[in-house]
Amino acid sequence: MFNKFATTCLLISTVLSPYAYADTVSWASWVGQDGSFVQDGKPIDVSYSGQYAWTDFTSGIFDDVPGSFTNAVYTNTPGSNGTIALTGTGEGRFTFSHAVTNPLLALWSVGQPGYQVRFVFDTSNFEIVSEGAGHWGGGSLVQDGNRVTGEEGNGLIQFYGSYTSIHFQLPDYEYYYGATIGAPTSAVPPPGSIWLMGSTLLGLLSLKRHNA
Repeated sequence: MFNKFATTCLLISTVLSPYAYADTVSWASWVGQDGSFVQDGKPIDVSYSGQYAWTDFTSGIFDDVPGSFTNAVYTNTPGSNGTIALTGTGEGRFTFSHAVTNPLLALWSVGQPGYQVRFVFDTSNFEIVSEGAGHWGGGSLVQDGNRVTGEEGNGLIQFYGSYTSIHFQLPDYEYYYGATIGAPTSAVPPPGSIWLMGSTLLGLLSLKRHNA
C-alpha cells in the first residue's frame, strides 16, 4: 500500500513540477507606439500611451545578458522587436485589443547605482520572475506590494490573471529606461498554480491513505 502511494506521489510530483513546464513569450513587435503579439494563436494588438521618448530597437538591451530576462519557464528575450524608451516622470499604459492572460513585462535600466526609480502599478498581483545585470551593468529590481524599484534594475515581471491594460505611475526622474510587453504563447496556468494543484492532489491522496 505505502509503496503504491509513494510511487503515485512521485509520478504526480514529476509531472506537475514547475521545472517541467516551459513556454516562450510572444513579445510585442512595435511600430512607434503600436504593436502586436499572439496568445493561443490569436493576434492581439497593443498600444502604448503616456510618458514616451522613442521606440528603441537595440537588441543588446536584452541579448547582452539574456539570463536577466528569461528563466526555466520563459526562454526568449524581446530581442530586436522594439521597446518603449522612457525619459522623465509621468505614467504609462499598455492597452490590449483583447484580454490577455498572465502578461509579462520586461523592464530595463530602471534607476542607477545609488539612485532608485520606481514603477507603481495599479495591481500587486504580479511577481518578479527574473532579474539581474543588463546592457549597462548589474543592478537589482525589488518588489514591494504594487511597486517595483530599480537601481540599474533589469528583469522580467509576470502579472497573474486576465488584463485588458497594464497601467503604471513613474514618480522618479530617470534619463533613459524602458519597458516592453508580451504574453505566454499559451494561456495556461502559471507554474505556481500547477505546483499548487499537484500539492492538493498529494494532500488528498495522503488523506485517503490515512483513512483507509
